[in-house]
Amino acid sequence: MTNIYSKGAILLPRQLRSLNGKKVMFMTGEEGNIAYPYILIKRKNQYHPVNIENKRVFQEIKQIKNGRVILAERVNRNSPLYSTGKGRTQKKWFCCKVPHNS
Repeated sequence: MTNIYSKGAILLPRQLRSLNGKKVMFMTGEEGNIAYPYILIKRKNQYHPVNIENKRVFQEIKQIKNGRVILAERVNRNSPLYSTGKGRTQKKWFCCKVPHNS
């Protein structure tokens, strides 16, 4: 499995779970929020859920944003969804060290 935090990594639909709550922009110009396994698209005053796992919906994603920072982007309809390596840092786990009594 590739590291989705590095630049140029190709994202898969199941890897969007870690990007829960981020904004998605589609090729048609519509915007929505990720609520895995759905993307909630606001049309007029109603929210319409669409499944991320659907290949056709996933191919329509143009950008994934966190505020103004673009996390992932697709160059055109036929290209894969590439990570930009910005805006999201990899979680680091630190081991607690117990001081030795000498």
